[in-house]
Amino acid sequence: MNRLFSFTVIACLVSSSARGADPDIDAILKNENRRVAWERLVERGPKALPNLLDSMNTKDTAAANWLRTAFDRIVDRDIAAGGKGIDIVVLQKYIDDTTKSGRARRLALDLLESLKPGTRDTLVAGWINDPEFRFDAVAEIVKKAEKLPAEQAKIELQKAFAAARDIEQSKAIAGKLDKLGVQVSVIKHLGFVLDWHVIGPFDGLNQKGFATPYPPEEKVDLAATLQGKTGMVTWKRLTLKEANASAGGRLGLMNLLPTLGTHHDAVAYAYTVIHVGKAIETEFRGSADDNLSVWVNGKRAFGFEEYRNGVRHDRHRFPVKFNAGENTILVKIVQVPFDVASPEANWEFLLRIVDREGKGLAFTFVNPTR
Repeated sequence: MNRLFSFTVIACLVSSSARGADPDIDAILKNENRRVAWERLVERGPKALPNLLDSMNTKDTAAANWLRTAFDRIVDRDIAAGGKGIDIVVLQKYIDDTTKSGRARRLALDLLESLKPGTRDTLVAGWINDPEFRFDAVAEIVKKAEKLPAEQAKIELQKAFAAARDIEQSKAIAGKLDKLGVQVSVIKHLGFVLDWHVIGPFDGLNQKGFATPYPPEEKVDLAATLQGKTGMVTWKRLTLKEANASAGGRLGLMNLLPTLGTHHDAVAYAYTVIHVGKAIETEFRGSADDNLSVWVNGKRAFGFEEYRNGVRHDRHRFPVKFNAGENTILVKIVQVPFDVASPEANWEFLLRIVDREGKGLAFTFVNPTR
């Protein structure tokens, strides 16, 4: 057995036993013979399941797969013998524990459902604020609302919308509410930033633009005229209305091309000022085509260099602290040199501001003018 692999598994299980699982499992895993350890682990039977669930929460794919085979063998043997050895109460407590990993809790729920069909729907319905099962719980509310009279459906769908954190799920619920005469703002609910001043293009210097500082990084002056890639450039307003916020099917996409023109090997900046009621720790989620760099209140908060990556919601996530009152946000977006094999000139970005669960932060735009 590979010693590193063995030690990785042991470390996982020592950690799990420290959280209250069966400590005897540690001794079994100290055996460096993989097959012997696996067989002895399986012999422990259903008592080992909590340890295994905890231990599968590892970035070591090989270790997770190895542990999963032991988990499956224990379950298969017990079910073949009548399914009486698995303690459903222990399993239920494990599923209810939000400190456990989501992946492990889902695996435990799958097992519980196989032992007590119908349990999943009953449990999920009450997990509207659960970080792992929120999506499932919201889906159950929407499903229920479809069978209700209009007025009751409105109440249930509004509850579902308030709890939703998934972008596509939020859009779908908003659509159902709209048909019932209720308008909600998906943009505000999810914290998209759609009001900016933009400037560019600046010369990308043969794909060196990401690391090169340009004047907006030193000082933002919306009245300034700066030397750009093809001439003098000024700040221009770029905003999206909620009705136009799903360009290309991607909610909140800020497309620079109509405002700044089509350019290659170029750099642009987007700037906005928002107001929040109190100092708060929040999270930025976004991406850009290409590269994403962000400054908040003049300090660099994030930067990641990548090319021809496309734009995806929430590709990058990073913590940000806001002051009470006004806060400035500066975004840098780099465009790659022309490539005949990939001639498209996408130049765009997405940014939203949320809490740790993905709900949009309440803020207002200050909308500075020149």
